[in-house]
Amino acid sequence: MRSFRNRAFASLVLIVSAVGCDKTLTVEPISDTPEDRAIVDPTGARAALAGAYDALQSGSYYGGELLFFSDLPSEDVDWVGTFTDYAEADDNQLRTQNSSIESIWEALYAAIGSANQLITRLETPVTGLEDEERDDMIGQAYFLRALSYHNLVKLWGGVPIRVAPAASVDEASQISRSTEAEVYTQILSDLDQAEQLITNEDKRRATLGAVEALRSRVYLYQENYAATVTAADAVIAMGYSLAPDFSDLFSPDGQDTPEDIFRISFTPQEFTNVGFYYTSRSFGGRRELSPSFDLIDAFGFSADPNYDPDTLQTTNDDGDLVFTPLDDRAAWSISFDARNRRYGSKYPTTEGAEDLHVIRLAEVLLNKAEALAQLNQVAPALAIINQIRARAGVPDVVATSQQAVLDAIYLERRLELAFEGFRWPDLVRTGQAESVLSIPAFQTLFPIPQNEVDVAPNIAQNPGY
Repeated sequence: MRSFRNRAFASLVLIVSAVGCDKTLTVEPISDTPEDRAIVDPTGARAALAGAYDALQSGSYYGGELLFFSDLPSEDVDWVGTFTDYAEADDNQLRTQNSSIESIWEALYAAIGSANQLITRLETPVTGLEDEERDDMIGQAYFLRALSYHNLVKLWGGVPIRVAPAASVDEASQISRSTEAEVYTQILSDLDQAEQLITNEDKRRATLGAVEALRSRVYLYQENYAATVTAADAVIAMGYSLAPDFSDLFSPDGQDTPEDIFRISFTPQEFTNVGFYYTSRSFGGRRELSPSFDLIDAFGFSADPNYDPDTLQTTNDDGDLVFTPLDDRAAWSISFDARNRRYGSKYPTTEGAEDLHVIRLAEVLLNKAEALAQLNQVAPALAIINQIRARAGVPDVVATSQQAVLDAIYLERRLELAFEGFRWPDLVRTGQAESVLSIPAFQTLFPIPQNEVDVAPNIAQNPGY
């Protein structure tokens, strides 16, 4: 079994020390950074930047658990395995001692620590490293920090902010939570810095397009709809376009598409667990994460004239399609095996060596559509929805009222971005989680890991836990 439990740091140290990927439990003042950890040449700088991206590959970050726990609490994914931590998320009964929640928290702060170290160490010019490349590296680090803080704030609300290493353990233990508004201010400040510095154009690293796209996501969460539209338009103006075929986005060879904005590279040695946990056992997976019947209904399987509720199978034992749903996305998102067991098929391999999408144009377009609808510009919002639906081979939505268009957008996000870690945060963000899932308000935020509260008493637990 592939394990997610590779903890390089104690939880407190992850927040306060910003020691990147060093496997120590020591909080070191930045002024005393050892020479063997200082960046002294371009090779060291590039290695440090690579390390900052490696942090995103963690099995508790985009390598698996962040995505799993961003869908399991919703109505779209069922846990059919044996891990208690995952069952708690599926049932919306998270404990403060849930070890997976702690792992995700630690992975996010480890990524922030790597970014902090890169920013701090590159403040001083490096011999042989051109200023433009150095600035670009710093800009990418700002983007990565913004991305990780947004992943924290959307799951936990206000969290501790650390943008530089702590000088001592005593200082570390006094850290407290910032408000949600303060976290968003930090995120937008980091994106502003990134925009000024980034020159990279490789989509597997931060680009100006990724900065603007993340900005559109952040502004949507803040309900700053005019700014969401502006940021989305900036992305669109850069020449991105939808992939002609939805299946191109999730091919086993991880081919580039014009829709890609920010992707994470994986290899057979540094792999993602996502496909492994969604894929049928017939194809070497675990199938412990399963599409819910609620999501199957949302995709409109029952509206298809070829649909047989007694034989849900969409592929035979050789992997050949025997039934193609009307919505092209359904065929590439949900499949059924010969025993009518449902499984997620969006992630094409169990080896996990293919790239993973973090930001793609379809999300940015849906961000813009939702913002336009909230501004009561329903006609252009509807045009965007139908642009995305056309790619999926499904009929246009016909709606005239603002609420009807918003409902269509929420459904479109659910289908287009299924299993990509959007559904639970979307339900919380739009105020639907309590009614859709029949849960109390306090459960719309994750509990702060108990170990974190125990070692840093100024970090208050979320109410209700």
